[in-house]
Amino acid sequence: MGIKALLIGISLFEVGMLYWLLCGTVLDRKYFQKKEWVIICVNIVSVGVGEGINRSLLFFSQDVFLVSVVITCICVVLINGQNKLLKTIVVILYYTIVALIDFFTAFMCMTVLKNEFKNIVYVYADSLMESMLFICARIIIAVCLCMVVRQGFTESYIREYQRVLLIIMIIMCLMLRRYQIEIVRMMYEGKEQEAGATGLSLMGAVLILFFTGMVYLKNNTLKKDRELLIMRDAMVTQKFAELEEVMEKNRQLSHDLKHHLLVFKNFEKEGNYEGLHNYIEEINHEFFETKKRNWTGNQIADMLLEQKKTQAELEGIAFTIQAVPIAKWQFNDSETCSLLGNLLDNAIEACKRMEVNADKWISVKIESQKQLLFIKIENSISEVPVMKDKRPISVKQDKIRHGYGLKSVERIVNKYEGMITYKSKDRAFQVKLLF
Repeated sequence: MGIKALLIGISLFEVGMLYWLLCGTVLDRKYFQKKEWVIICVNIVSVGVGEGINRSLLFFSQDVFLVSVVITCICVVLINGQNKLLKTIVVILYYTIVALIDFFTAFMCMTVLKNEFKNIVYVYADSLMESMLFICARIIIAVCLCMVVRQGFTESYIREYQRVLLIIMIIMCLMLRRYQIEIVRMMYEGKEQEAGATGLSLMGAVLILFFTGMVYLKNNTLKKDRELLIMRDAMVTQKFAELEEVMEKNRQLSHDLKHHLLVFKNFEKEGNYEGLHNYIEEINHEFFETKKRNWTGNQIADMLLEQKKTQAELEGIAFTIQAVPIAKWQFNDSETCSLLGNLLDNAIEACKRMEVNADKWISVKIESQKQLLFIKIENSISEVPVMKDKRPISVKQDKIRHGYGLKSVERIVNKYEGMITYKSKDRAFQVKLLF
């Protein structure tokens, strides 16, 4: 009875570690209420007790494994229904990795106990040796989980590698099935002497899968760094072109200023002060048409909005802004430039691709309600953009230098755990951001 209670305790600890992992990655416990904690406790107790009792009868049961996975997945989805596939992948991966480590410790123990392994550990064992194997496996898991949780991986970061995790999950499930068949074969054919080689092959397969994943992550990181460098180069080129445009306008104004001064002197010489006043009013808008507007209260954001508004209107694009002062603008200056600059540039470029006589317009709306920041940028379009992975793709010929704008925007959205959605309707394209 004492061993059975120990096995139940080990199983409770195992499911509890899973929720520690989930809360440290894909679940945000800050928003948990009483209902969520009740679901977690019910899940831990029901699955933990069921697995503990089963392990006193059989080292591993595929049916109990599947039931545990299904119950846990249902509970996790009830807690938070967003990104169901990602949460399901994490749950299945966890249970599969735990089972594979159990198999590895079993194979190593089998090399020592040989024929006695079946009675001492595998079937109707209910022994201290079996409990020690499970404890060793959970210690390994606890150390690994501690390292993962300390890295501070957010749901948005993990979601970026969802496909990779799905492939790893499928491979590990196939491995689990294969080594389950192996351990059953050894038990009933009396081939415990093969356990050492089988255990080493299991370790080798896991290490190969692990290092392959590490190489992929490293290459993906290098690719992102390259994309960032290209994006920065493109932004510098764009800013240089804008600076050249401003300098050219200043040169034109300086050149025209000499003529204006001659006119001023002529009016003064003739004493025609009324003509002087009228002439000053006539050219006043040319020198003082740019006014500083306070849209959001953030200097960089307001400057960008005003700059893009002026740029759009020069292209014959109607540009409207609805914004309220934001008490706390959470982005730094470079993030603000990247976030608003890329989205507004995309909107202006989409309008410029429309026919000359078409109705071209851009609408920007920035609101703040309680702890939420809402940004909506909508623009007219001539045709619905091509979507890939729920993201519009660039139609420019130079694919190397273009297409990184939205990636940069989405990187900032992920950093601040926001949401971004794209929508096309009634010859209009809409981007919504929520932080």
